[in-house]
Amino acid sequence: MNKKSIIFIVIAIILAIVGFSSTNTSKQTDVISKAVYVEDGKVLPENEGKIVIVPGKLEAATPLVDKITGVELPGVIAKRTVERYEKVQNSDEDNGIYYTLEWKNTILGKDNEFSDIVSSSLIAEAKIGEFTIDNNALHHVAVGKPFKDFDYQEVNQRGYNVHPTTSVTYISKMTFMPAGKQNYNSTMQYNGKKVYYMDYENMPRISYVTQRDESGEYTFIGKQQNGKIMYDKDLGMQAAFDGLQNPTELAERVESGGMTGAIVAWALAAFFVLLAVLGMRKKKEN
Repeated sequence: MNKKSIIFIVIAIILAIVGFSSTNTSKQTDVISKAVYVEDGKVLPENEGKIVIVPGKLEAATPLVDKITGVELPGVIAKRTVERYEKVQNSDEDNGIYYTLEWKNTILGKDNEFSDIVSSSLIAEAKIGEFTIDNNALHHVAVGKPFKDFDYQEVNQRGYNVHPTTSVTYISKMTFMPAGKQNYNSTMQYNGKKVYYMDYENMPRISYVTQRDESGEYTFIGKQQNGKIMYDKDLGMQAAFDGLQNPTELAERVESGGMTGAIVAWALAAFFVLLAVLGMRKKKEN
């Protein structure tokens, strides 16, 4: 058995174990069955320190604004992604080393003028009913909807330009945004002027994804503490679920999710076993 096949088999065993552990949702369903269901969203003193399940409309108590760009976003959580047009060293057997500029997700050193612009989650203060939601719990609200509805005039006033593409809309301080990889020393014509791609080195472009669920209806589970729903990692489950769910529905969803995760893990395990078998067969033929 070759080294690669051994690695594939080890990975398959780990994935199989992960799959079996995913099906064991008894701890989570037990937590749900013992939690206090707060359907009306009211903060009651007798629930202090207890695990509560609170369904309702998730609303921002303050607007969700990116403090760096000033862009206001919908919902209570979003993700800012920053890419930079970076110089990359390449090699060619016939021509030696050459350089290109490519969009990369890299953090710059502190001495660069754009070093403070980095990828990050953006969170507004949020409430469900009378409850404020802990930021750690809000991180469990799914994001994934590309944000495109920029106010062009407002963005321009803040020194940025909007650059829409087929799938993502970016903002940047560049008048012209290179579409992709270019040779470092190459040029192009833009608005009748010669543009040098090297002049855009390290300049960032920014995009956002916002809450996936536009309805704003969620169910949170966590510890009630001083009027907040706090994420408790000891519960062994996420804090936020899309939609309004009672304890029975929530338990069913957790069980269903565990089985889905197990099926994915087992499928991947089978794939790595197949790779191991093919590797052993190939070695035998050689």
